[in-house]
Amino acid sequence: MAPPFPPIDFDASLAELSRGGLPTRARQRLADESSHHLFTSDLSVNEFLVTRELQCQPISQVMGSSIFHIGRIPDYKGATSEVFAISDAHRQSRRRALSRLFQEAQIVGADAVIGVRLSERLITVGAHGKGGDDGDEVIEFTVMGTAVRAPWITHPVGSPIITDLSGQDFWALAREGFEPCGFLFDFCRYHVWHVLKAGFWSPGGEITSACEAVETARDLVTTRIREQARAVETEFVVGSDIKVTAKEVPCGYEGCQLNDLDVDVSWFGTAIRRIPNFTPPHVANVPPLVLGMIKLGRDKQGDFVKGEADESKELEELAKKLEERASD
Repeated sequence: MAPPFPPIDFDASLAELSRGGLPTRARQRLADESSHHLFTSDLSVNEFLVTRELQCQPISQVMGSSIFHIGRIPDYKGATSEVFAISDAHRQSRRRALSRLFQEAQIVGADAVIGVRLSERLITVGAHGKGGDDGDEVIEFTVMGTAVRAPWITHPVGSPIITDLSGQDFWALAREGFEPCGFLFDFCRYHVWHVLKAGFWSPGGEITSACEAVETARDLVTTRIREQARAVETEFVVGSDIKVTAKEVPCGYEGCQLNDLDVDVSWFGTAIRRIPNFTPPHVANVPPLVLGMIKLGRDKQGDFVKGEADESKELEELAKKLEERASD
């Protein structure tokens, strides 16, 4: 049985967190994991096998998290533009979480962190007195991955490379002479004032202001991603995860029936470049893979496919409610 961790100074631990560092208990856990040959990992069986073929040694599961309070923001209603207070808050929470993941990888002496998983959640909605998002929201951003030793990756000493590539993607790129060189991310909240200029009695058609907002938000994020790519001297960005959401929000002005629009664009990706002096192997030594026995498709229940009958019933109930409402 492993001895218990010694007591910690909570004030000192909180002070370190406020500076963007790691809590004391996390440092103790990582020091303990570095002292023996066992390791924790979130790699799948297939990922574990293919990374071993690349002479990658898993060290430890590492993570980073940041719970961030956006705070009250200036009134931005009546204008169409990026809401910098919200965009910056999302970027800063991501930056702090990734920084803590990076610090954990440094402590265990990793060359890279692979298979990084990202999650974000809204903890509190905050104040929405004027409609839309007026701040006071609390968000949490968490990243988790597996720290590995991979001496063939080009990087400064003590600066592990973070990547959201899966073990299989990591193996495939390395076999073709590419290595990860950085993790890129950005976020944009774009607000459109009075998205339906003609009001509710519109003859119909494309909402050009909404389409332009999505394109503008995407262009802003793309520009910043390109700046990050140039900073790490990458040749390509792969594995991009781009999410675009749009929601209609109240205008906020008393008596105004027109609504506004909020557009969110987030982008994550891995920067890669060619491995210096790479010599392609003559034969690709593919390790054996494990086939998971997972059910595919939907289960049948009698003459119905499970799931479809439930959806049909829900649609019938919805149609009935609409008919009753129309007859009132």
